[in-house]
Amino acid sequence: MIRQAIVLLAATTVAAGTPTTARAQPAPEPSATSIVLRPAAEPRPALRYRLVPERVRLVPGNAAIFYHRAVQMVIETRRRLDSRAKNRPDTAVGAGSVDVQVARWSSGALGEIPRDEAAALLASFQGALKEVELGALRATCDWEFDHRSEGINLLIPEIHEMRPLARLVALRARLAILEGKTDEAMHWVEVGYTMARHVSEGPTVIQGLVGVAIANSVITRCCLTELIQSPGTPSLYWALADRPRPLIDLRYPLEGERYLLEKELPELRELDRGPWSVDQARRFADELQRKLFALAAGEPIPGGEGTIPADLPVAVRRLGVAAMAAKVYPAARRALIAGGRPEAVVDAMPIVQAATLYSYLEYQQLRDDTYKWMNVPYWQSYDRIDRSSNDTAEAKRANPLLAMFRILTPALGALRFAALTAERRLDALQCVEALRLHAAAHEGKLPLRLEDIKEAPAPLDPATGKLFYYDAATLSAPVPPGGFDHPSNRILYTLKLHH
Repeated sequence: MIRQAIVLLAATTVAAGTPTTARAQPAPEPSATSIVLRPAAEPRPALRYRLVPERVRLVPGNAAIFYHRAVQMVIETRRRLDSRAKNRPDTAVGAGSVDVQVARWSSGALGEIPRDEAAALLASFQGALKEVELGALRATCDWEFDHRSEGINLLIPEIHEMRPLARLVALRARLAILEGKTDEAMHWVEVGYTMARHVSEGPTVIQGLVGVAIANSVITRCCLTELIQSPGTPSLYWALADRPRPLIDLRYPLEGERYLLEKELPELRELDRGPWSVDQARRFADELQRKLFALAAGEPIPGGEGTIPADLPVAVRRLGVAAMAAKVYPAARRALIAGGRPEAVVDAMPIVQAATLYSYLEYQQLRDDTYKWMNVPYWQSYDRIDRSSNDTAEAKRANPLLAMFRILTPALGALRFAALTAERRLDALQCVEALRLHAAAHEGKLPLRLEDIKEAPAPLDPATGKLFYYDAATLSAPVPPGGFDHPSNRILYTLKLHH
């Protein structure tokens, strides 16, 4: 569920953004990726290959329809093959479920893929892969989640099923790489990246996460990194340079999450439309308490329904909405009058209305203070998001209603960090391709510095705004500022020039 994903995101953000966490244990040694550099010129024409299809190639239609068909086909085929394998344990698929085998072959060592067995397995999914190809060429992708009323409890199983579907695409690309079929491999790489972009086109953080995961873990690491080392592959520098930036655009899911509170509690929009009656205020308080406490995991409400958020201070958790409102009301009254509302109007508001309105206005301010940094380059704003969130225990005690609202705010730093990791890996590979261009133009010799490459400029590291580190034997980049010190957050390529 989306709520569980948001909780997971929050935990990831704490780990990634807390300096004391990074110092508590020694960082694991980085795991280097060995890259064979084969000097190669650009293809002819230079933009023969692309990571996503040009608009001129797109046809009218909704890609989500084709992906739904593909997902259903995969589920049915998987069930059939798994059932058959139970009766034939000697078969390759019989050694484990279809998903396990596809995951192993789509991400393990390229040379260890049993080509005939993998090809036979893919043949069973030929119909689903055809639907994916058709979907990747559609001009739009609308999952139609925008106007659903479920809010945070909306189930999106089709989005989760896109990951095993993407692994089938990756396996198809890897088989083409093994066979030396560059055009076919690039076709499936393009399909994979387009899938990732389409998955992220929706109003939920989980869609952004799945899109980033497909692009980074499934396609970049398991396909593109292998393809650029394959004999006969021309430099893919211009395919990488010409990609949309960012490849996975998070503005759509971020906009959807920005208004998640209003979707869950549409009554909030009625707060500033004049004083309420006592009965109206009582109904609102009851509904607010029921919804807020039911939306977060924690302790049961004494004598009530739902749960109380576990991360609120103990004293706050004992309060109901009415008690919270009474605590906030003096500050709320002063702030609302100072904000230009007539004193008589404010005094006519029931306590719960005035306190909730004040807390909601504060929430909007804090929310925008975070979101406004999301599209500023990471290296210029990585520390601003955490700085803008006032989530201290003291702040929660001062305004428990505001603290309740902010529980529905996803951990934006974690989502942004995941997207950054995917983007910088593509930029690092673009550097590799610039090196291959240089070597092809200089009798197989590598430059002393990235700045010496004249055929095509080396891109900057989006995490630092500076060039990647290069010394002819390695290409590397440190953990992004503000990130958790872990090998997966670094770039470390050992470069072996092939003659």
